[in-house]
Amino acid sequence: MKKRIVLIIVLILICSCFINLLYLSYAKMNTIGIESDITGKGLNNEEYIYKEDLLHLNYKIDEIEIISKKISETDVKKYLLTKKYNDLIQFIACPYFNIENIERYQNYKDNTDYSTDETVMNVEIGIDNNFYTNIIKTDTSKNELMLVNKYHILDKEYSPTLVSVDSKYGSGIADKTAYEYFKKMVDAAKKDNINLYSVSFYRSYDNQNTLYNRYVKRDGVKEADTYSARPGHSEHQTGLSVDINTSARSSKFEKTKEYEWLISNSYKYGFILRYPENKSYITGYIYEPWHYRYVGIENAMIIFQEQLTYEEYYVKYVK
Repeated sequence: MKKRIVLIIVLILICSCFINLLYLSYAKMNTIGIESDITGKGLNNEEYIYKEDLLHLNYKIDEIEIISKKISETDVKKYLLTKKYNDLIQFIACPYFNIENIERYQNYKDNTDYSTDETVMNVEIGIDNNFYTNIIKTDTSKNELMLVNKYHILDKEYSPTLVSVDSKYGSGIADKTAYEYFKKMVDAAKKDNINLYSVSFYRSYDNQNTLYNRYVKRDGVKEADTYSARPGHSEHQTGLSVDINTSARSSKFEKTKEYEWLISNSYKYGFILRYPENKSYITGYIYEPWHYRYVGIENAMIIFQEQLTYEEYYVKYVK
């Protein structure tokens, strides 16, 4: 009787061990199966470590596939393993997506009504931050495509190659290349009985500083910031921007035939309306129908066709 009891106990222990071995084997196979779904590779794949973490953050397997194809392993580990970003897959689909700004994208999206694409664009421009914050130096190596605005600043000493503006084209000094195309534009306009003049081209850092402080004294900082750039933030310092008017210096330039001609033709000579109407939330400035910026003919044509601000164009095609 005792022998039978011992035998039964031994059999139970053997069955128990066998069941445990089967369970461990199944668990290992299941783990391999999950990883295979994610990577198509074996357990030796180093990527499994971070992809498993993405699984724990509740990303779906198909989402992890997209992440692994679009974002490097280094960037995944650096930016994505602390929290789940609910709109990450939609952000990735934007052609100007920058993984470094993922947290800014999500915060901005969660607190605004902008679409995913608009969110990425606005963050890349910088307007998720207040104007004159998070300022970086302008990349002047981009020449006529350099960006100068309330987030990008020029050195005080920066000065382009300048030439004097002939009196028949207006007044001031200008970037050499911009001036050559400005003359072509003015000459073409004259053939259509349109008279254009440069009112202001290049301004030095010190000149802009004087102007800005004068406006602040008169109107206060908040008001002055809507129409005047702080020193170092003025496009006029590049010599690429020009204020254009008629010989009569119309105070309502947008009502003139000269303005109508510029809107339809300036891009043909590489110039764009820099501060369009209803775009101050992007540019930081009120509508300035007289302010034009030289960017080159091919670039100006795209900006004209797509009706972009220069900030938007910079993100899409330059940055």
